[in-house]
Amino acid sequence: MNARSFGYQDKILLLQHGSSELLALAQRRGATLSKLLTGTSIFEQDLHKPHGRLHHADWLKLLQNCQQQLNSPELPFLLGSAILNSHYISLCQCLQAAKNLRQALAQLWYFRHQLFPAVYASAYLKSQQVVTIELRPAIGLGNQQPFMVTVLCSLLLTLIKQQLGSSQDIQVQLQSGCDALQLQSQLHWDCTVSFSQPCDSISIPLALWQQTFTDADPERFLAARRSCRQLNRVLAKQRGLLENVCSMQQLALPHLLSQEQVAGALGLTSNSLKRQLSLHQTNFARLLDQIRRDQARRLLQQGHYSNRQLAQQLGYSDEHNFRRAFKRLTGLIPTDFKGLFNFN
Repeated sequence: MNARSFGYQDKILLLQHGSSELLALAQRRGATLSKLLTGTSIFEQDLHKPHGRLHHADWLKLLQNCQQQLNSPELPFLLGSAILNSHYISLCQCLQAAKNLRQALAQLWYFRHQLFPAVYASAYLKSQQVVTIELRPAIGLGNQQPFMVTVLCSLLLTLIKQQLGSSQDIQVQLQSGCDALQLQSQLHWDCTVSFSQPCDSISIPLALWQQTFTDADPERFLAARRSCRQLNRVLAKQRGLLENVCSMQQLALPHLLSQEQVAGALGLTSNSLKRQLSLHQTNFARLLDQIRRDQARRLLQQGHYSNRQLAQQLGYSDEHNFRRAFKRLTGLIPTDFKGLFNFN
């Protein structure tokens, strides 16, 4: 396996897939285009090219410039809705013409490199009635991670409200706890939102997954999906380094891959992988802790695993080591964490 990972200097984003909408929103709020493009490799004439591309570092710089020029905390909320309703993004046309939420999210997951390559998702059944989708950075996003997660959540919630009429039964959990984000979520999201959570996630009742969309259109859906497939010839389906590393470790559990094994699978030396992870503001040990912590939380939320079983599934030598590690990573012992979900 040689999983090609993209980095900050790869041109893996289309200007017409988010950047144009961001720039238009910012300019309507008084920002000047020249200042928004300062520090990037984007020229004004590039914005009119159908397949004009930019580096991910440029995208992050655009976000930074917008935040420096504008006091506009509602921007990521509006951007998610603007991207969904863009007539230039085939994937968004595909989402809106899908039969139901299950089909729409399957397309969003498969073609995510065309719209949100810096974020990846993992879904699990939180209970018999709710599916939780956890949103994680595929590359190091730094202080722009709350912005990106908010954009994606806004797109999903807008889709659900437009096609199913309401998002009141949805629950969003965010790592960020800033006051501005809390206020804007109350204004823009018609759902329950929790802040300062262990991870970013969105929980959707199982009953909504098969409910038919208002604008379902099989012919339009197939046409939009064909356009997405054609675009795949231009945009490679690359995954971010953090996503690749985490996927390898999750597949290997309860065994743990060494840094040398992961580096070899990625076609890198161990030292090169170490340097790459440092550029993404993390290290191998921290990623391993994150993977075990998150898998432990998922299994605990299902409510029917003992500490001994969890230790075996997560590669700990015994349940005592698992309890100590879980307390170090979450601040809670497993029993107290399980108690948060009112299991008998």
